[in-house]
Amino acid sequence: MSQQYTIADYLFDRISEAGATEVFGVPGDYNLSFLDNIIESDKLRWVGNTNELNAGYAADGYARERGFAAMVTTFGVGELSAINATAGSYAEYAPVLHVVGAPTMAQQDAKRRIHHSLGDGVFNHFIKMVEPVTVARAHITPENAASEIDRVIRLTLKKHRPGYLMLSPDVAKMPIYPPTTKLDDSQENITSQAALTDFKQALIEFLPNKTTTLMADLMVHRLGLQNQLKALIADTEIPYTTLSWGKTLLDEQSERWAGTYAGVASRPVVKDAVENCECLIKVGVNYTDTTTAGFSQDIDEKVVVDLHYERASISGQNFAPISLKDSLQTLHEVLTSGIKITPKALSGQVHPHEQHGDDNEAIRQDDLWHIIADHLDSKHLVFADQGTAYFGISDVRLPEGVTCYGQPMWGSIGYTLPASLGASIASPNKRNVLLIGDGSALLTIQEMAVMLKERTNPIIVLINNEGYAVERAIHGENQHYNDIPNCDWQVMPKAFGGNDDNSLCIKAKTAGELKAGLKKANETTDKLVMLEVITDKHDIPPLLKDISESLK
Repeated sequence: MSQQYTIADYLFDRISEAGATEVFGVPGDYNLSFLDNIIESDKLRWVGNTNELNAGYAADGYARERGFAAMVTTFGVGELSAINATAGSYAEYAPVLHVVGAPTMAQQDAKRRIHHSLGDGVFNHFIKMVEPVTVARAHITPENAASEIDRVIRLTLKKHRPGYLMLSPDVAKMPIYPPTTKLDDSQENITSQAALTDFKQALIEFLPNKTTTLMADLMVHRLGLQNQLKALIADTEIPYTTLSWGKTLLDEQSERWAGTYAGVASRPVVKDAVENCECLIKVGVNYTDTTTAGFSQDIDEKVVVDLHYERASISGQNFAPISLKDSLQTLHEVLTSGIKITPKALSGQVHPHEQHGDDNEAIRQDDLWHIIADHLDSKHLVFADQGTAYFGISDVRLPEGVTCYGQPMWGSIGYTLPASLGASIASPNKRNVLLIGDGSALLTIQEMAVMLKERTNPIIVLINNEGYAVERAIHGENQHYNDIPNCDWQVMPKAFGGNDDNSLCIKAKTAGELKAGLKKANETTDKLVMLEVITDKHDIPPLLKDISESLK
């Protein structure tokens, strides 16, 4: 056996095989030696972040685009800084592998009072802390390295949620044989053919002659089934909707697009399509309080065909185990088998938005998001932070081909700035458009330095409305705790390494200036563009107004 091939080599070869070409993180003394393995790799590239939380967010965004991501931090201080991001990845089904550099085995065995620990000689506190937010964890030893690395990465890929590996630098240097099997060798299909047969027969009996609407959501994207769902849509006449969590899964320019469903906050046409049909087909749907206006959906489960991660149901009768891929294929077969399906008629036409304010007037929230949507195209990858931006963009039609991400389940403000960086690196052929408020941006703005270093050239649309708009809408409209420090956003790029060659700053106070700024941003493809948009601190998108009333 070659002594040159080490446990660290094995780990990073497996990370590459899982789909990553970059690794995010922050160096620390417990991981430095095996970061050299990344630098020396011809399969991976190191992307250093400004802190561990941002590294976790960047890895999450990368995983959403690529299907897998990896980050490396140091023990204790580093990994705990990242745990908020890991929890978000768990809540929102982003498969991120977190590799933690730990004290040497000799130091741990001697129970030494080592820095970055709690000083009690116990070194498994933090692996216990991540248990609720990971699907698999392992403390790598020379004896278990191959099997545990493979097990954790395989479960991370299979469950679409984070995994955790603790690796000491002395263990990382130890020799091991290269892998001889593929990671996907154990990716078995969980579907019971008997359950699938019964589900198909139940569909044949249930679907005919019912007015039908289809609702899609997050899990379709996370399981990579977008094309399969679009094929079903193309082969039928059924109208469709998504929750905001699944926004841009389907063509929003089609006449069959009813709009974004949001419970009582829904527009009348989509509310009628969802709540008054005789058959509602749900594909990968997860209800949350923020996507349903406080669980205000009025849906009779007796009319629901529900296709989910590892099960399917009709009128509450479960068929399991069935993978979503297989249940979706079976649904497609039944819908196109010649049985009579009655598409739910949409109760009204969704007319193009008519601008409320003039171009020379201050920007209004009920115009802002439509103007932004008009300047997007299929090359754009949109991240909308969980505040004004998310609720604003959720309520407008986006062009076919745009991908839009938010974080409505975990809802950690500031997430989207580093996440958009990670997604830009994962998909360099797409241009990122970041929609973020000033309050959210303050949490993670330093990651702009990495955007500039990596030359990802995003368009950052920063909404300057003097604080926390969602919180104002819920409670404390004029309380000073919803204010933020006054910042000069126009100098932010320069502070983080921007210059005339790599960045452009624009400020828009009127609708006309916003349109001109977006046009200029789209034309300036070789620079980071910071477009600061000034809006009134008390003006909020219509959807946010309706949802905040429900959440109160």
